[in-house]
Amino acid sequence: MSNMGYAPESGAGKIIEYLQRHGEGTVKDFAACLDVSDTAVREHLLHLQADGLVVARAERRGPGRPRLIYCLSEKAQSLFPKQYDRLISLLLRELIALEGADKLDEILARVSQRLASEYADRMAGTDVTQRLAELRRLLEQRGVPAEVAPDGDGINLFACPYYDVAHLHPQVCAMERQMIEYVLGEKLDVQNRIREGAHSCSFTVREPATEMPEKRVIIPLEG
Repeated sequence: MSNMGYAPESGAGKIIEYLQRHGEGTVKDFAACLDVSDTAVREHLLHLQADGLVVARAERRGPGRPRLIYCLSEKAQSLFPKQYDRLISLLLRELIALEGADKLDEILARVSQRLASEYADRMAGTDVTQRLAELRRLLEQRGVPAEVAPDGDGINLFACPYYDVAHLHPQVCAMERQMIEYVLGEKLDVQNRIREGAHSCSFTVREPATEMPEKRVIIPLEG
């Protein structure tokens, strides 16, 4: 699979992947990642900027020239793999099933269960850490770069499969979260959202609620 027309193993393709996973980077960051010179990195960046896939901003730290920080453009975000056709098809099926009921939240909740069922049979892990690793693999097959959080208690998605739709209908984000919850069998908390400007959608497994200790009632003795 290519990255915006660049082969994944190419220098430009690796820079795109780096920005997907880290959100932003400098020439030094890319040079270390690719193990090439700064000059070679700048050449790749020139092509990516010419294609409108990467933008830069200046950041000043102390005296001297400001350094340039690069990130993916809105155009690049919109070119990541999308699954609008599948989403619309599922929504239409649910609309028919509900005979046109105007309850978007209910429809999207049912769609999330349908999406989850496509993963459920392929989840072999028994504990949440194993299931997170398996979910990451399945998401990457779907074209969504992802990684399990370092502590093994969550997952980060570095591309939104419904990027444009989610901006118009934030309920779609809830649908994706519910789908992941169904697959994992765990409740999740949302830390970051791509549609709100973060470089990833980040979910952490919610800690189970602890039961309050039973309150003891002390009855005073008579006399």
